[in-house]
Amino acid sequence: RVETKQHRIKHDFAFTGFVRCGHCGCGLVGELKKQKYVYYHCTGHRGKCEEPYTREEVVQDQFAAALRELVIPSGILKWLQESVSESDLNEQAARDRELKRLEEQHRRLSSKLDVLYDDRLEGRISPETYDRKAKECQNQATALGRKIDDIRAGAPAPAQGAIDMMALTSRTADLFLIQPPHEKQAFLRLVLKSAAWQRGELRTQFEEPFQNLRRSNQLSRRKDNEIGDGTGRNEIWLPR
Repeated sequence: RVETKQHRIKHDFAFTGFVRCGHCGCGLVGELKKQKYVYYHCTGHRGKCEEPYTREEVVQDQFAAALRELVIPSGILKWLQESVSESDLNEQAARDRELKRLEEQHRRLSSKLDVLYDDRLEGRISPETYDRKAKECQNQATALGRKIDDIRAGAPAPAQGAIDMMALTSRTADLFLIQPPHEKQAFLRLVLKSAAWQRGELRTQFEEPFQNLRRSNQLSRRKDNEIGDGTGRNEIWLPR
């Protein structure tokens, strides 16, 4: 019996659409062989390509190796949690103190305006003097109001969110090998900017901030190798 399109089994190839051929720039697509093995090959849309077929396990292992560069050591995550939480608290306390000081100045100017108005009504100062002094107070109050608004609007997002993202990325990268295809694809759509396969080697670039996370990890490991005890690596993780 000839099998129709409606009866064909649709296979979900995890990496189809995510990898370009390093030789010609065409896409790599998955293909099922012997109803058991998945191979990837160049589409050849630009002519015959020299890149040979590659088993899915080989591509997957290299993706996993690249994603492990996003895994933050648990010791670093714990240290970041403690250091950044303390930094957030100190920064928030400084901002609160500055806001309180500016708001107190603003309140004093409002009180001063009330006194000036009473003095004018009682005839203790001339209308001209009142207008001049009131204008000075209003200008100062306006400037203070802008500073107060700027401080409130410019409040940085808590760094805890970034730490949570790093922890989640680390867990997902560690689980990549055992995830089903649709979860692999969802994670790659989140972190992957580009990937190319050439001569059996996968070259990847991640989206920001994941590429920066990768660079920090690489720098951390390099410092570990240079210093040997890990004591000099932590500072590279602090928010800039």
